[in-house]
This record gives sequence, structure tokens and C-alpha cells, in this order.
Amino acid sequence: MFALSVCGIIGLMNVLLVTESYWPNADGGALFERRLVHGLIGRGHKVTVWAPAPRFASYDEQDAGSLIHRERGVTLWANTKYKVSLFPFLKARQVILRDRPEVIHIHNCYWMGLATMFWAHRMQIPVIATNHFMPENLTLNLKLPEIINTPLERLTWSFLVWFHNRADYVTSPTPTAVKLLLDHGLKVPSEAITNGIDTAVFIPGQDADAVAAKYGVATDRPVVLYVGRLDGEKRLDLLVAAMGQIKQAGVSAQLVLVGYGKATGALKAQAKRLGIAGDVVFTGFIDEADKPLIYNTATVFAISSPAELQSIVTLEAMASGLPVVAVDVAALAELCHDGRNGYLFPKDDFKVMAQKLMIILEDKALQKRFGAKSISIVQSSHSTNHMFEAYETAYKRTILEAGKTA
Repeated sequence: MFALSVCGIIGLMNVLLVTESYWPNADGGALFERRLVHGLIGRGHKVTVWAPAPRFASYDEQDAGSLIHRERGVTLWANTKYKVSLFPFLKARQVILRDRPEVIHIHNCYWMGLATMFWAHRMQIPVIATNHFMPENLTLNLKLPEIINTPLERLTWSFLVWFHNRADYVTSPTPTAVKLLLDHGLKVPSEAITNGIDTAVFIPGQDADAVAAKYGVATDRPVVLYVGRLDGEKRLDLLVAAMGQIKQAGVSAQLVLVGYGKATGALKAQAKRLGIAGDVVFTGFIDEADKPLIYNTATVFAISSPAELQSIVTLEAMASGLPVVAVDVAALAELCHDGRNGYLFPKDDFKVMAQKLMIILEDKALQKRFGAKSISIVQSSHSTNHMFEAYETAYKRTILEAGKTA
């Protein structure tokens, strides 16, 4: 009832979305943000994006009805696929004055996010902040000794919570993600809002033979699929090791890794050492149009990353009717319901992962039952409509509360 009353009081909105990673970046946060922007525009709202440029120049561009202010960017030393804007402080003020948003939605707590938060407070514009980050996203890639990792993770949590406590309202994609912030000291109002999946795009039963041929995916045996970045934090060495166990057990299957990252070379070398190089396909980046179809080439989706606040690729796989085998860490248990649409396995235990994968690979009736449950979970709680409506309500509630205290 409150959501309906809020939506009735406030009509169409002017929203500024600020992010350090946006389209054409292919990470989960960037994909979600663009989907949110397009969805809100489709509902009649004005949405402007402020994000780093792919080169050292500032400019504006249009994208499906949204205006994107691109801030001059430099290559991020820790990950050369990304750009950051090092001195955006004064530009943040200019962007806000130019666009006059009713609410600002910040997605990262780095330079642009910090600058925007400062000026939003000075101009008394309400802010929603969404957290997509876990300290493990950093430490699992740095591979530092535990004596350094532990204090670094504590320090990172402290900074994350300090930043988000300066917002009027905080969201993160799952109850697990919100609880992590609360456990580390979040005080402001907060809510779990799914990243959402377009269930009209990611669907089962599509003819994927051409895509299978294009990327070398087997059609004569079961396929274990992973889609996403091939970086250290994803712990894909566990998935490759599990594939080695499957091969030793005499179960016929192919592992398909879709994406690219800094761990690609090490994973290829690992597959060669295990004698399964011929059973592992590295597709690299795939065309966006092929992405929904690649899920239709698979038998089961596998994810071994211990640093997921939701996992958009897991949602995509589930919407496509796939069973899931996932590590029982962070928020993945909210998507992979053990024994209902897949199986969970303990952190770092590739042998149990292999066992769970083999159970599914060898049981077609189980594949069908788990796949149907995956679809049901997505349709009931994780469609883009769920996400659009939840953020509309959050924006309007935040604007209304800010007006009461002004």
C-alpha cells in the first residue's frame, strides 16, 4: 500500500545515475545499470548517466534515449579493461547543476561516487547508493598473504560502510548482500533489490546449433557451462579441477568457459596439465546476440566464485532453464536451492563439485526437473519488471522523505 501511495504522489522523475563502470563494459554491475536505465526510460522517466570515457577525453553520447556524460578516463592499473576518472570533483558539480536531478543513484564509491556524494549533500539532493562490491573481489585477484588479506578486507568493509552511510537509502541485490553491510555497520535504511533478468530474452528451447558450431561447443555430449570474467576472484581453477575429476570418472562431458580475463592463460595451462585440454573450450568474448543462445547449448551451469552478491550470469542460466551447481558462499544459495534446482558444494572442494555435476550430467529427468525449478525461481522473484518497480518505489520514497526533512 505504501509503495502505491508513493507512486501516486510523485510522477515521472529526473534521475542521475553515477557509475565507474558502464556499457560497453561487460561486468555484472555495468550490465545491470544499463538495463535499469533503459527500463526506467521505457517507463517515461528521464535518466542521465555519468561514467568514465574509454579515452582521455570528455564528451556526451546518446544510448537508447539516455544521455551519457563521459568523463575523461585513464586505464586502471589493477585491471586494464577498465577506465577511471581521477579528478572529477568539480565536474561532478557541473553535471548535477546541468541536469538538476530529483534523485541521484550512485553505484560505486570511488572518485566519481565520492565527488557526487559530496555535491549532492551540499545541494540537498537525495542519494540512493547501490553496493555491487565485496572485498574478496579485490583480495582474490591480488593473491596477497593472509596476514595482509585479513586487515585489507576489514579496511575495505569499513570504507564501504562509511560511504554507504552517507546515502539516504542503500540497496544491494540480495538479502545476503544487505546483511553483509548491516553486519559491518550500515545504519541508513536499506533494501535488497534484485538485479533482474529479461525473461523474454533468456528463455529455454531456442535453436542453438549455429552458435554451438560458431564457438566449438559439443552437441554429442553434455556441456558444463560458465559465463563471465575469467579472473582470479572467480576461482575457475576449481571448475577446471572438477572437470579433471569428471574425466577420470569416465563421464563424457565438455566444459565451456565463456569470457576472458587475467586467469585465462593459467586456466589453459591447468587444463593441459590435467590432460583435459581437448575437453575444455575457451570461447573468449562472444557477441551479445549470441549470449542467450549459448545457454541453450548447455546441460548445467557451474559457478565456483566465492565473491558474488548475486550473479547475473547465474540468473541468466536459470531463466534459460539450466540446473545450477554453485559454491555455498555469499549469495549464491539464494539462487541455487540445494536439491531443488541444483546443488551447492563447500568452498574450495572441487571433488564435491565434480560429484554434484556428475549427478546432473547423468540424469536427464533430473536435468528437466531442476531446469523447470530454475525458471520458476526467476519468474517469481527476479524479472526485470520486479527490479524496475522496486527501484521506482525506492526513488520516489527517497524523494518524498527528503522533502519532509528539507
